[in-house]
Amino acid sequence: MYKIEIQGCLSLLLIAAVIFFIIAKLWWLIVGIAVVAIVYYYSKLAYYTIVNKNNEAEMNYEPKDGEVFKVCPYCNAKVKVSAMTCPRCKAALN
Repeated sequence: MYKIEIQGCLSLLLIAAVIFFIIAKLWWLIVGIAVVAIVYYYSKLAYYTIVNKNNEAEMNYEPKDGEVFKVCPYCNAKVKVSAMTCPRCKAALN
């Protein structure tokens, strides 16, 4: 069985120098990965915010005066005439 021992300050300085060299040469890669991760997180957050807002607007549908609408037989929600399913309870409207 082999046993690796790191002794003295010189070994630690060599390891630190190698790590510093890698970071100094590849700093743009590290920054690029961080920027991509941040953009991905916020774009996903914006997407789900928009989707939820659209779904919420459909679920709270209020017809204008004189507009024809359907009433869901299961949850009594007002639904657009063109809707095939109820946005609130997801039941099929035939």
